[in-house]
Amino acid sequence: MLTSPLHLRVLATTLDMEGYASKAVLNACGIESLEHFDDADWVPVSLYDRMIQAALAHTQSPALGFAAGTSLANQRYGVHPMLAMHMPNLRQGLKDIMRFGALLLARPEIALHETNGSARLTITPIIDRGPSAVFRAEFIAVAMMQMLRYGSANSIKVAKVHFTHPAPSYQSRYCEYFDAGIDFNAPENAIIFNREVLDQPLPWHDRVSYLELRTKAELSLSTAQRHVDMIQRVKNVLINAFPNAPTMDDVAVQLGTSKRSLRRHLACRGTSHTELVKECRQLMAEHRLANAGVSLKQIAGELGFSSVTCFHRAFKCWTGMTPQAWRDQSLSSQKSQAAEDLQTP
Repeated sequence: MLTSPLHLRVLATTLDMEGYASKAVLNACGIESLEHFDDADWVPVSLYDRMIQAALAHTQSPALGFAAGTSLANQRYGVHPMLAMHMPNLRQGLKDIMRFGALLLARPEIALHETNGSARLTITPIIDRGPSAVFRAEFIAVAMMQMLRYGSANSIKVAKVHFTHPAPSYQSRYCEYFDAGIDFNAPENAIIFNREVLDQPLPWHDRVSYLELRTKAELSLSTAQRHVDMIQRVKNVLINAFPNAPTMDDVAVQLGTSKRSLRRHLACRGTSHTELVKECRQLMAEHRLANAGVSLKQIAGELGFSSVTCFHRAFKCWTGMTPQAWRDQSLSSQKSQAAEDLQTP
C-alpha cells in the first residue's frame, strides 16, 4: 500500500517543532532529505512505518502520537486543515475528510456511524500492528478530537473512547485529553459522542472561502483519480491484446502518452506494467476457467503459456489453488446460486 509523502513531512516538521532532530530520524530510514520527494509520487506505507519507529526510538517518547496529533505541523500541508477551519458544520467537515482523504491515503481511516442520539467515529489506521499502529491511532484520535471540539464550539460530550491496543504506561494522558472513559483492548478504535453537534452551524463559517477551498480540493482529487483511470485504460489494452503481451512502449503509444509518463503514473499508484500484465493474465484465466467447456490446455495456449504445467504453476502462485480446483469451486458456486435463484419466489 502507498501513502502520500505529506505524512513524512508532517512527522519531520513535528519533530523539529518539538525540539528533536528530524534529520537524524530521516537518515535512520535511509532518507537524506524530503526535498526530493514529489508530493504526487506516493511512497510505501512501510517507509512511513519505519520513520515512525525511528522517531519513537530517537525521541524516547512513547506518547509521541499525542504531540504529533496536536502539532501545528498538521496545518502546513494538504487541503484538510483549511477546509476544516471554514466548514459550515461538523458533519460536512467529516465528509470532507473522508472524501479528500484519497489525496493522502489509499483508503479512509475514519468512518461516521449514527444511532438515536449518539454518533460513533471509528478509526482504522493504515498501519495495523506494532508501535506505529499505536502512534497512528493516537495521532488520528487526538487530531479528530481537536476537530470535534472546534466543530461543536466545545459543546461536544464524549461518552466513551475505545482503543484496540493495550493500556500504555501513560494511560492517564488519555483520560486527561479526552475527558471521558477510555476502554483499551477494545474491538475497534472509536470516539462516541452526542449526535446533535454534527449539524450545529458554526458562526465563523466563511461560505466564500470554504467554496473556493473545496473547488481546489475537487480539482486535486480529479487529477488524482485520473491516475487510477490510467490503470484501467492499461488493463483494457492488455486484455484486448491477449494472448500477446504488449510492451510498455506499445501500451504508451496506444494511450497517447510517453513511456516515462506511463511508468510514473503507474508507480504513483503502487503498480507497474509487469504487475498489470500478471493481473490481467489472472483475470483472463479465471474468466476462461469459469467455462467448463474449455480445456486447461486451450486456456494455457490462449494466455501464452508454453505448457499446461507452466500455467498450473503460475495460477497456483496467483491464487494458492490449482486451475482445476479453482474451476471446481467456481462451478459449484454457480450451481448453488442457480439453485437459490430457482427457490426464490
